[in-house]
Amino acid sequence: MNDATSSSLSSSPLSDVLPNPSQAAVNKASQVQEMFDRIAGTYDTLNDWISMGFHKQWKRLACQKLYLPMGGKALDVCTGTGDLIAYLLPLVGEHGEVAGLDFSENMLLCARKRYQNQPNVFLTQGDALALPYPDNTFDAAIISFGLRNVTDIPQALAEMHRVIKPGGWMVNLDTCPTPMLPGMRFYFSRIMPLIGGALAKDAQAYQYLSESTRHFLSPSQLKRAFEDAGCIQVTSQTLMLGSVSLQAGQKPI
Repeated sequence: MNDATSSSLSSSPLSDVLPNPSQAAVNKASQVQEMFDRIAGTYDTLNDWISMGFHKQWKRLACQKLYLPMGGKALDVCTGTGDLIAYLLPLVGEHGEVAGLDFSENMLLCARKRYQNQPNVFLTQGDALALPYPDNTFDAAIISFGLRNVTDIPQALAEMHRVIKPGGWMVNLDTCPTPMLPGMRFYFSRIMPLIGGALAKDAQAYQYLSESTRHFLSPSQLKRAFEDAGCIQVTSQTLMLGSVSLQAGQKPI
């Protein structure tokens, strides 16, 4: 892993690189939701194959950046099948709570099966752009490999900031459009869709995941987006030679 604090954004306003909601964005949201409904059953297996198992280390590190107190309340936005919740539960303990939200009902079905005997896990179908929680509800919030799929990144980050308590932390973990690892662009664009086609019978979905990475924000732009959302002490680092990036920021007290 190669950790480095990201450089500041260029002089271009962040609004210039962040698309505004439009009918095209609405169409994208519907298409992405349908895609995740299709691949829900094989999503976890594909994550293991595509990341060569490294996603578990990245998620564990990302959850540590939340500085969760024992007995605290955590939110996992775009929880998908809920695999990241497994890393949050030991941090909040048996008296804490973890909420998971996703717009794909099929992904949530997998999560509900996984945590059907876990009374302190609460799963909700909902929109990352309009979180169904009151202000200052959670001690921390995280989004993992989901931010590049939303249609309005500033709004998603603003919503995460809104629902965490003053002093709480929010974290993003996602793929990076500028990997330094040799051959990684070729892997994302050519090999990943082949794996998706072979194991999930859905090469189109994994072609989208490759393209969404290529068009995603850089680590420095994400750092700026966290600051624009109102966070302080924002840090940004890259993992796996720039293949993945992680941002963390605190809500002012």
